Amino acid sequence: MIFFFDKYTENVEKLQETMRCIGKDVKAAVLRDDGFLPAGIRSPYEFFTYRGRQREFIEKDLFYNFIELPEFWEVRLTGMTGGVFDMGCEKAKIYFREPAEKRNVQRVEWYMEGGWVYKIDYYNKYALKYASEFLDTDRNVESRVYYSEKNQEMIVEQPVNHMISLLERGMVRKLFDSCAGFLAYYLEEAGLGEECVLFIQEEKTFEILKLASDAKNMWTEVMFSDSGLLDKYVGLGGTNGSRFYGIPEYYPKNHARGEAMILTASDQIEQIEYLIGELPEMRFHIAAHTQVSEKLYKLEGSGNVKVYPQISRQDLDMLWDTCDFYLDINHYYEIYDAVNAAHTRNQIILGFGNTVHHRELLAEEGIFAGTEKEKMVRAIKELMEDPVRVQELLERQQEKKQEIWQDFWKRRENGHGI
Repeated sequence: MIFFFDKYTENVEKLQETMRCIGKDVKAAVLRDDGFLPAGIRSPYEFFTYRGRQREFIEKDLFYNFIELPEFWEVRLTGMTGGVFDMGCEKAKIYFREPAEKRNVQRVEWYMEGGWVYKIDYYNKYALKYASEFLDTDRNVESRVYYSEKNQEMIVEQPVNHMISLLERGMVRKLFDSCAGFLAYYLEEAGLGEECVLFIQEEKTFEILKLASDAKNMWTEVMFSDSGLLDKYVGLGGTNGSRFYGIPEYYPKNHARGEAMILTASDQIEQIEYLIGELPEMRFHIAAHTQVSEKLYKLEGSGNVKVYPQISRQDLDMLWDTCDFYLDINHYYEIYDAVNAAHTRNQIILGFGNTVHHRELLAEEGIFAGTEKEKMVRAIKELMEDPVRVQELLERQQEKKQEIWQDFWKRRENGHGI
């Protein structure tokens, strides 16, 4: 099986980690190739430009002094970037890979007089120029060209009309009127014509691949990094979509300390006043990604509540490290993929039936009816006092993701989607 990602992100690594945890072996490929993909990650661009010859190449850095230039042109450092000059006139700006102090080239932007950037050259992990983008005066990409190691044009893309051409000795060998058609041909040519799962992380992928209700004809399943993208796919008529839940290699230790967090997009938090009053030994951390109402600020008067309006990344990371409970009791939409993040961090997740955002991730004993506020309070007190019960609940909670992936492979074995 091959998982085809729209771009390389940490989700690729999370998938690989998940597959190791469940004992499965899968391949991974990406649609967008920045030239620095890790070993073992495939891309159609590297396949068609190098045709397997990349095994002969050595990965190395390209120091800025070694860019090929016309005779008598020179390169100078200009702060944290570099410049290409001809007779004192700057012709291009050089941008370096991080860390920039090493002065290894990532891209070179060429411009006309007046500052119009008309071309951007990209360099890869083999110190080769692997692609160029040609831009109009509004900096829109008119065409994108991928090169062989001998600087021959191998692939030409026209993003405006989604046309992609495969070239051979300067002649068009194959023409595609969509990225989906190009990918289908790649999978066939590369011998990857097996079950293919598309993994979407960006909304613009819907347009690039023209995803609609018939997308399942090409993709065995379409997986999404968040629920919003999945909902959009379902709205388009997609019936073979699913949400990606990564399984970590290990779960952190949970000490059932009396620290609970709630991430919310509104001040509608089910039974919050009752929970605060009945659990004075617990500290409630209520965070939002926007400003909050006076209603939430007033909760701080109880002495065991801290409100975080427009929470910073630093404070959010601190809460993930500090809290052992996540209360999924906020109404309306979820922020920061909170329940999945809490699950991965091995927090005790509790919620009401009318507020839970991902019921499939919660242990059954962690879900309470809206009228069972007293029962939730008793459960929290017992968990803070009984380490054995904590471990039992967390084990059942961890099993939920295992069950999701077991269902995924069962569908594959039975030849059915969702």
